[in-house]
Amino acid sequence: MFDIQTDNSCIILNHQGRRRAEIYLFGALLNRYEIELADGSRFNAVQGYESPQQARETLTAGFHSAKLSPFACRIRRGQYRFDGQAYRIGKHQIAGHAAHGLMYDADFALIGSGSNAESAWAELAADYRVQEAGFPFAYRLQIRYCLTAQGLETVTLVRNTGRSAMPLADGWHPYFTLGGSVDEWTLQLNSRSRLVFDQDLVANGEILADNRFASVRSLAGIELDNSFILDSFDRPACVLRSSNYRLSIFPEPSYPYLQIYIPPTRQSLALENLSGAPDCFNNGLGLTVLAAGEEKRFATRYVLETCESEAA
Repeated sequence: MFDIQTDNSCIILNHQGRRRAEIYLFGALLNRYEIELADGSRFNAVQGYESPQQARETLTAGFHSAKLSPFACRIRRGQYRFDGQAYRIGKHQIAGHAAHGLMYDADFALIGSGSNAESAWAELAADYRVQEAGFPFAYRLQIRYCLTAQGLETVTLVRNTGRSAMPLADGWHPYFTLGGSVDEWTLQLNSRSRLVFDQDLVANGEILADNRFASVRSLAGIELDNSFILDSFDRPACVLRSSNYRLSIFPEPSYPYLQIYIPPTRQSLALENLSGAPDCFNNGLGLTVLAAGEEKRFATRYVLETCESEAA
């Protein structure tokens, strides 16, 4: 049986204690994703925050679990052209480039929730009302988290509430841990190519063959800050393993890119489902153009398991 707990800042989806997900209304952040172990303890695979208040105070230090909307990763110098007009976005910049969208610090409202014998779910919503002059396109963002026996699914609906077409890319920025160091884990990707970045990690529109992770490979000593292009969607886009746990990610075709970043601490790594390439407002790779009144759906699913369950 599944159940749900809510208060004015947090939502917990629960599957008889065996699986749990904690979501903050601030930013619609996934703060914890846990499984119960044989001894009754729980293992959390998300590197999140101690509290919603800490998330508010420190989110931009690493953008852990941030919602990336209406663009993902970076826009070169914050500048782009759309429908013949030039725009500049300046909300948050890294190395002089606009970064990680405009909705990462939005306060979401809980607009629906429920549970039954098969799932527990919560739906959150926030409106972008043209707070940034460089993005004069109003839209509504709805996010549905659903916990089932098959994992944790996130579904994002973006609806253009303005009167003209708008450019769009959608994504997530969670950091995952399997315990210990990244150097003790392995990675396998359903990808044989990646985007080419410049020195500021802005995609230049070129594609490079890269099959390093087409089969299982150790992450020992490897540095990553790359955007991989997924080959297909009939198997996991990504399988991350340690000696004790396995995390698999199953995006729908709406997320054809997977950005991977290993921070200097090497205690976690970011696995970012993206609908469009970094700087797609300029390079056009994966760019969605949403007509007035149109809605677009983006979805992915996380599956966390112990290696004992894999062997079984």
